[in-house]
Amino acid sequence: MKDIHTPASYDALMQTRQMGLNRSYTERDSKLYAYSIGMGRDPLDPRQLDFVFEQPGLKVLPTQACVIARANLLHNVGLDRTKVLHGEQRIRLHRPLPPGAELKADVEVVHVCDKGEGRGALVYYETRIALAKTDERLCTLTSTIFARGDGGCGGPSEPGPAPHVLPDRPPDITTSYTTRTDLALLYRLNGDLNPLHADPKLAKQAGFQAPILHGLATYGIACREIVEQVCDFDPGRLREFDARFTSPVYPGETITTEIWLDGEDISFRCRIAERDKVALDNGRCRLAPN
Repeated sequence: MKDIHTPASYDALMQTRQMGLNRSYTERDSKLYAYSIGMGRDPLDPRQLDFVFEQPGLKVLPTQACVIARANLLHNVGLDRTKVLHGEQRIRLHRPLPPGAELKADVEVVHVCDKGEGRGALVYYETRIALAKTDERLCTLTSTIFARGDGGCGGPSEPGPAPHVLPDRPPDITTSYTTRTDLALLYRLNGDLNPLHADPKLAKQAGFQAPILHGLATYGIACREIVEQVCDFDPGRLREFDARFTSPVYPGETITTEIWLDGEDISFRCRIAERDKVALDNGRCRLAPN
């Protein structure tokens, strides 16, 4: 007889936290991250070299915040892991990320939206990252997980923040980036070793024709495009970076990034050119004044 999954408990989810985690990263990690999302593809461009070559000083892409303090917060809380999707990612940067640092992080579930039995639940968790020596806050991340098998967990039905609405006009900037066919293998070296991104057999069992690219890789590529096209390669201008994940990308496909400019508010969306599908939607980037 087939096992029937019992939804995770709302009360248990809301008590889920990991406080005072010790983490660290190095200049090598920062260079690898930048290279894995396309920085350095022109090794003769000095603006790109600033992110992948340590002389005279190394710049860090803001979305690296998503990989510097990884925690397995929701792995053992009763969710049906076969039906869990990364729905949204938000970053608030309190200062530019240094090339390397010793860190401490607090991670905790901050909200659960119970959509009802058979409809799933949205689990929102927050990661607060600070420098270990000074307690200076670097960034705050909010991740939304869509737990498709855990509707009816007993929580409230109120969702989190509404997604950003894109402008109703043609984009001001459109870029095109053809991903490497081995990009998922390269990106997973940043710390996400989920075999779904490497094992062809497992990917087919999960319903995909091949291993898929990490959603956070597409998220990072969008950030790189905005740093290059809007910020003149100055990552320190970014203050917020939010988006929703809507469709997986296969390594080797072309990501078209559409960008709308409205002062310090930047809207963006990523399409898969070969299939005309939206991979990343409702993107919003907030910049510091130039």
